[in-house]
Amino acid sequence: MKRYIYTILFIGILAISTTSCRSRQQIIRSDTHVVDKTPGELFYDIIANHFPYNTFSARLNLSLSSGMSSRGNIRIIRDQALQVSVQMPLIGVVEVFRLYVDPHSVVIVDRMNRRYVHENIAALQEVFPAGFDFYTLQALFTNALFVSNRNHVERRDYRNFRISLTDDMQYFMTARDRRSGIEYSFIVNGYDRVTRANLVHGGSSLVWNYDHFAMVGNHAFPHRMNVSVATEARNASAEITFSNIATNETFQLAPNIPNGFTRTSISEVMRLVTTLM
Repeated sequence: MKRYIYTILFIGILAISTTSCRSRQQIIRSDTHVVDKTPGELFYDIIANHFPYNTFSARLNLSLSSGMSSRGNIRIIRDQALQVSVQMPLIGVVEVFRLYVDPHSVVIVDRMNRRYVHENIAALQEVFPAGFDFYTLQALFTNALFVSNRNHVERRDYRNFRISLTDDMQYFMTARDRRSGIEYSFIVNGYDRVTRANLVHGGSSLVWNYDHFAMVGNHAFPHRMNVSVATEARNASAEITFSNIATNETFQLAPNIPNGFTRTSISEVMRLVTTLM
């Protein structure tokens, strides 16, 4: 069980008006061919088609390539905080760990071992250089375009990208962040939706694929995401399935570290991840 929990943690860190989808979903094709556009028009349309929300919440089903699975939930207050909670099916619906991220800090609560991690983003970026920050993680979970080390995307950002077509007639956009050396790319379909995001830095990479697009209110959202993380030491992958998506509900998010838990370091958690995977 510990091995499974830390594998999910590994993926989560490195990846690091109300509407819902309780009715039967109408799946939208995610491989529609693109039409000719200038780079500026393409960026304008992608940004205009970002999934809209002020707050976002959903139930999650998490499945590892090993065959193990779990349940969880995600809550996001746009540009403020993100929280992922995971429960193990073998012990009911009790939360076993929680990942909380805001623009300045990361908190991980490990209930099984009664300990927690509380680090600032700058410290984490020294450990995980592959583009880890709050805004990147928020964009990955909500199928949004992002620019490394920026909190939003503008139409003029197309100047930083090389744009071409894939063999199956999708847009392929790639860029490199000069400050960090991170290389990142996107595949965008004919509906102006991101179907793949990829971050590469040195020997580490993160690939985030989107599929199973279905309507949530008046907007399409991918109800299935496949995440793969590779480092020089380990590989890990997971499938995330979304359900009961709701937007613009009122809630608050806070780290909420339990009393009596022992503080540990992110490097200690990663050492255990390497041992247990």
